[in-house]
Parts: sequence; C-alpha cells; structure tokens
Amino acid sequence: MNLSTDYILSEIYKSSKPTHKINFVEGKPSLMPREKCMHLAYFEPAVGHVPNPGMGINAYIFSDHMHVGYTREEWNRTESTTPLQLDKKTVDTMMALPYTDNIYIRVEWRDMQKAVGKLELPTAWQWLIEAAEKYGKRWSFRVMNCSPHSLAPHSLPEFLGGRLEMIPYWHNNKMPGPQLKYFAKYSDEYLKWWNELLQLLGEKFDSHPLLEFADVSGYGLWGEGHHCSAFTQGGSLINYQCDTPERLELVVERLINDHLNAFPKTPAVISMHMTEYQAGRQALEQSKCWLRRDSFMTTFSTNETSFASGMNYKGACIWETILPGCVELSEGKSPSQDFMQMPQRYFDIGACYTAVGFNPWDVIYAHNNYSNLYKVLASRIGYRIRPSIIWRRCIDNEPEQIVFGFVNDGCAAPPGEITVHANFSNGQMTSLILPENEPTPGGIKRYAMDIPKSVNGQYPEGSVRLSLSIRIKGKTTNVQWAVRSDQTIDSFVLDIPLYSI
Repeated sequence: MNLSTDYILSEIYKSSKPTHKINFVEGKPSLMPREKCMHLAYFEPAVGHVPNPGMGINAYIFSDHMHVGYTREEWNRTESTTPLQLDKKTVDTMMALPYTDNIYIRVEWRDMQKAVGKLELPTAWQWLIEAAEKYGKRWSFRVMNCSPHSLAPHSLPEFLGGRLEMIPYWHNNKMPGPQLKYFAKYSDEYLKWWNELLQLLGEKFDSHPLLEFADVSGYGLWGEGHHCSAFTQGGSLINYQCDTPERLELVVERLINDHLNAFPKTPAVISMHMTEYQAGRQALEQSKCWLRRDSFMTTFSTNETSFASGMNYKGACIWETILPGCVELSEGKSPSQDFMQMPQRYFDIGACYTAVGFNPWDVIYAHNNYSNLYKVLASRIGYRIRPSIIWRRCIDNEPEQIVFGFVNDGCAAPPGEITVHANFSNGQMTSLILPENEPTPGGIKRYAMDIPKSVNGQYPEGSVRLSLSIRIKGKTTNVQWAVRSDQTIDSFVLDIPLYSI
C-alpha cells in the first residue's frame, strides 16, 4: 500500500499527543496549548576554520614592532634596531595565508597627514587596501598620536610644528630613534586638529564594506590611553600627571565622541586602559564601543575580566597578541609565557578576535612553524552558529512554524544582530531577526518563524533554503553556517525539506 506524504504527515500529527502541562496564570492552573512537532533536520558542528565578520584571527601591519626575534635574546637585541622595511611581496604572502581573517594596521599620525585638510596614505596602507579587496579579507586600523618606537621625536604632522605645546618623555633605552621624545598636551587646539583627522578618515573609509573596526585613539602612548614613562631623564616610570583628572575625563570623553561621530557605520574599539576613565566605562556599558586588551600577561586583573568577558557591555572583545617562539617556558617563569596555554584563556574569556605576532614576518613564521596554534584558535574563536534541531511545529489556533534550535559552538556571542533568511520552494521569502548578540554559546536557543500560508500543503516537494546575515553597526554581511562540510554544498546556505526526516 502506497501512502501519500500528506497522509503520513496527517497520521503523525494525529498520533502526536503531548502531555498537557500546567501553566499558572494569576495563581490559578491552566492548560498550555497543545504543541505538535516533527523534526525536519539535524546538523553537526563544523570542524576547523569558519571565518565570518565580527570575529577571527588578526594579522598585524605596524609602523612599530617592525623587528623579529624568536627567542628572548633575539627579541631584546632586535627591538632597539632600526625597523625592518616592509615590502609588497611580504604583505601579499601574509594576506594569502588561510588563517589571516582581519588585517590590522597601526601607523603614526605624521604618516597619515602632511597638510591641512588632506590625507596622504602611507604605502603600506595602500597595499593593505589593495590586498584586502583582492583576497576578500577584512581590515581595521589605529592612528597613533605618539609612539615610543617612532624614529622621529614625535608622531605629529610637521604642519602642526609650533602650534601645540609639547611634553617631553623618556620611555626606555631599548627603543630605536631619539631617546627624548614628545607628545602634544591635550589642549582644545590639539583636539580640534585630531578631530579633523578623524573626519577625513571617516569620510574616506567609514563606508568601506571590508572595514571591520577602527580604534579610538589620540590619547596615550601608542594611542592606547595610558602614559607610563619617565617625565624626567632617568626618573621613575609614572603615569601622565600633567592635567587634572577632570580635564583628562573631558579629553577621553571628547575623543570617544568625536570618533563615534566620524564613524557612524563602523564599530569603534577602546583600549582596556580607557576603562580607567568614567567616559571609557560608560562607552562600554552603553555598548558604544568594543574592547581591546593588550597581550595576555599576569597583570590581567579580576576587574579587567569582568569587562573582557562582556559582563559590563555587549560587543566584541579583541585580544592582542600571542608571540610564538619569543619566550621559552622554563622553571620559574610565568604560565602566561607559554603561548600554547593562551588559546583556552581567550576561549574562556569569550574573545571574538585574537592575533599571532606583531608584524607580517611574525605571522608568516607562525604559519610555517606553529600551524597547530592557528588550528586551535580557529576552532573556537568568536561565534559559530548551526541549527542543532529544526522543527515544524503546530500550536492550537496559531500559524504553523519552523522552530530553529540554534547552537553557538564558538566561545563568544555574535557582536551584532543576526537575521535568518528563509526562501521557500514556491518563491515565498521571509526572515527572522534574532535579539542582538544571540545566540550566545552554551545550549540550544530556540527561535520560531511563521510558515507563510502559501507554503502549506507543499508535500512532498516543499522545502526551504536558509541563510544568515549579521548587521554590525551600519554594515550588513552574509554569515557562513558552522555545520559539518558534508551537510551542505554551500557554506552560506542550508536546504531543508518541509517534511519529517
């Protein structure tokens, strides 16, 4: 006897007799609606690298830290030497590597602007943009207002010479270039010129589809929001004390707000050092900015953990860098100096990004010598979304639904708003916007989508094609499913029958 699919499904529905559950309404028990379900599909977790926007492994192109050293002795010797000169072939080699998800460039202000009202991009920045577009890689940046690694006395454009009060500092005797360096006092005049730079950068790059994030800068060494230097030659290292705490609060607040105004479409990132200021903490707590933390070390505190793990904000946490080969673990050394222990710390904290190395040569070296480190990082960093179970559900007196039992196999929530797109086999399309930053890791999260009336009764040929996108601030990008490779032909699409498995 040949039974039609419609008949089989009707019998499944008839035989589905879930136990009534008690629902207490105003203290009185009532019966919950009948729910009839059938499973449409299961999906297993992906193995390996699943790159997506809002997450991944950073690769660095710096104007500082442009030296190599893969033992402690090499590092100490080369850190004080003249920086290596980057070439386009090295950039292209790094960009073509499989675990290079996001390219991060850090340059001095003097190298970005030579004249009032005009940008002048350094050659490495131009190479980065060209390579990002060629390989479809995302990119991000920070412009430094001062850098102890600078080969010049200061990092400001020459046209500002004589217009701003400059403050001398001595960082240490390991850095190249002059030992006596300067940064600008954070006056209103300084903030005016910095804001002009931000406006120029925002006009040129805010709408670039591959620009992933931009760092809030303009204050502190390397633009990281802190000054730990000697302000008298041979003196002790202290933090910047030349302005009142009230003035510094105003400076940090304005730098953040000016950056946000210049980049309405692109996520802004503040350094962990900015959480020392009320303006920085508010920017996180109000989800205006993402968070960056320097390389993992034993100075990482319990208070910092609450920020880094997202307990005080919703957004991405970006971790600087693992340095393979730089430090050899031996008796008496800190556990943070064993770089193979770092990935699990980042997973436990819930990082969306991390990095390996400080420059392209480090990245290439790590790929050639520590590929397992990349494999471990790529296996869990950020978010990894798959449907564990997909149901077709009927509840009394309500439209039929598809229910997605999503699992996030990554270590972090998506730093944006996920949308599920459904394209039914009869041409009907609909979508479901998930709550921001969902699904979070851990357990099955259920989300229901009504099945359009025009789709009902399409057995046995009825099906639906599912895809994802993520909106991060002002940009929307497609997202790959993190499902096992043999369960989909296209990593961006899942084809689901509308009848039971």
